Amino acid sequence: MQLIDNWKQAMSLTSVQAGAAIAALGIAEQLMPSLQAVLPPIAYGVLGVLVMIARVILQPKLTK
Repeated sequence: MQLIDNWKQAMSLTSVQAGAAIAALGIAEQLMPSLQAVLPPIAYGVLGVLVMIARVILQPKLTK
């Protein structure tokens, strides 16, 4: 496995932030079952697509 050149800046990547949000929602949903009524299952699919889109979009803040 080879890391990207700027791996130390990973938390500033929009795709990493979106992935962390998905993980946090999943954990929160397991800890508080009442959230399952609020967040439809399709939300995870939509968030996953947003992660893929964010990964391919140029993020100028990483080139500083």
